[in-house]
Amino acid sequence: MKKTTTGINGLRSVDFGVPDLETAARFYEDIWGLKVVSRTADSVHLRGTGPDFYILVLHRHPESRMLRIDFSIESRQQADALHAQLTQSGLANITEPKTFSDPGGGYGFSFRDPVEGRVFRVIADAERHADTADQADLPRKLSHIVLNSPDREGTFFIEQLGFRLIDKTRTITFLNCNDDHHSLALYTAEQSSFNHLAFEMRDLDSVMSATANMVEHGEKIGWGVGRHGPCNNVFCYFIGPGGFTIEYTAEVEQVDETYEVGGPEDWKFRRGRRDQWGLALPTERMRSAETEVPFSSALIAQ
Repeated sequence: MKKTTTGINGLRSVDFGVPDLETAARFYEDIWGLKVVSRTADSVHLRGTGPDFYILVLHRHPESRMLRIDFSIESRQQADALHAQLTQSGLANITEPKTFSDPGGGYGFSFRDPVEGRVFRVIADAERHADTADQADLPRKLSHIVLNSPDREGTFFIEQLGFRLIDKTRTITFLNCNDDHHSLALYTAEQSSFNHLAFEMRDLDSVMSATANMVEHGEKIGWGVGRHGPCNNVFCYFIGPGGFTIEYTAEVEQVDETYEVGGPEDWKFRRGRRDQWGLALPTERMRSAETEVPFSSALIAQ
């Protein structure tokens, strides 16, 4: 696996705040294809088929909120080194490194980024599952997350967290921290908010059959099925409980240090298209949903 300068090596999990926890948990377990690994009165942890102990956490919350994004980091030593670096840089909202008490454990710290106050956590040495065989139609892991941001340059992520600029279109900056084309992307917007979260599937057939399952359950496609330009991945988008836009994806492009960064002139489609295939355009409902979920600035309990 290609490494960052800081040791951050992937998008591990994401925490959503949802008003109706029970409905959201049923959706992600019974329809979307995740499996519950821990449940309390106010939170549910769900895994994919891959080794990460969990990839999505749902919290009972008065309103839909993007609560936290977890990045994995290779070791405790690198977590400590990154903490020291961020503290020395003057980052004010940062917790001390500790062993976490949430399911799967692990070691690391939380912080708010200095640009827009979004909450992140880096985590090392968390438990991992041994039963990791791919299963058709079920998500294996998180592929990437896209955030709406007035500051689309990603300077904090590149200079402080070690991400690499991998591609840039007219509206999106793609940031890389492992062999996947990108784990994080920033979409140009007037205000900071959640855009969408992508779940990686085994292959194109799994995206198609999982999409059919969603439609059979009465869920409407927000955009897709299609194939993006940057990342070359197959996709299909839906709007989940609480208004969170979620994506099935597969065939994510794998990159190394020889990959040439593309710019806006490299990523253009024919008029009327938003992807390579051009079978569908995003619905108006999905366009609005992509900007409706704000961030919480609270450093949630660990």
